Amino acid sequence: MINDSPGKPHVGYCYPNNNASCLKLSYETEVYVCFYIFSFLLIPVTICGNFFVIISISHFLQLHTPTNFLILSLAVADFLVGLFVLPFTVIMQIETCWYFGVIYCYVYQSLANLFSVAIVAHLALISVDRYIAVCNPFFYSSKITVNITKVSIVVMWLYSFIFTFTLIYFGYVETEGCEGACLFYGYDFAAVAVLICTFIIPYSVMICTYTRIFLVAQRHSKAIKCLIEKTQSVESSNSNTPKASETKAARTLGLVVGVFMACWLPLILFDFCFVVTSFTLLLIRNFLIAVSEVSFGVNPIIYAFFYPWFRKALKIILSLKMFSPASSVINLL
Repeated sequence: MINDSPGKPHVGYCYPNNNASCLKLSYETEVYVCFYIFSFLLIPVTICGNFFVIISISHFLQLHTPTNFLILSLAVADFLVGLFVLPFTVIMQIETCWYFGVIYCYVYQSLANLFSVAIVAHLALISVDRYIAVCNPFFYSSKITVNITKVSIVVMWLYSFIFTFTLIYFGYVETEGCEGACLFYGYDFAAVAVLICTFIIPYSVMICTYTRIFLVAQRHSKAIKCLIEKTQSVESSNSNTPKASETKAARTLGLVVGVFMACWLPLILFDFCFVVTSFTLLLIRNFLIAVSEVSFGVNPIIYAFFYPWFRKALKIILSLKMFSPASSVINLL
């Protein structure tokens, strides 16, 4: 139960003329303005940014690589979040009520869980992809093909669907307790499963793989310097070391993973440590939710800063040159 006190948000009702209405919190005008400005910036950036990533990798044949297909699939998940989940999450977070009906409440909860599982799975798989590319470049170049990656993506989405279906089936979506409710509850075993499958395992994979990548990259860098100093052939120096492009891609995607973890860890730890019993804690949690939502739209910005091919592709798309003949084979690298 949330304690009310002077100077805090006013407690009203989602539907004032309905006796069965849920309670609604009314914040100060300044709080509403901040939340809505943040939302009106985040949602278009999430949708448009990930849409450009999808178009870029799909259209330009030179970008059809295993890693880029993983980036494409991740962008699809983020794009769908921005389209079907984020607007409703933001409104419910600000208004503290659900105004979109019972049916879409079930759809919303299902999609929110599905895309959350899928995004974490994508980031874990991207970490493994970069680990193999940097730590075992010969195996990566000979065995990790586009077709293998496509199969992995299909399996990952199937896993996300099955996990979400199981979670919803054994959980409970609250819509009837009062008018304006749309909450998902999981039983204890479901909460443990979510903790293990969407936090402990994938985060451990990401941390371990990128720690290993960093150590291997450091070792390879020192080895190359030694070989160059000894004036050995370029072929010898490259025989057992990853390409510079692979290491650079690992750094960029490591930043993507790091930003995702930085956005979500505070909220996860807050929910683990606290129960919301005051308006102060509620405002803190809403702020942390807003921070976590940034993760859906930040990836295209990272790509724009660190991937020249994305900047070139974006210029071609925005100038409409992608509709010219043979635009799909333009050299972007």
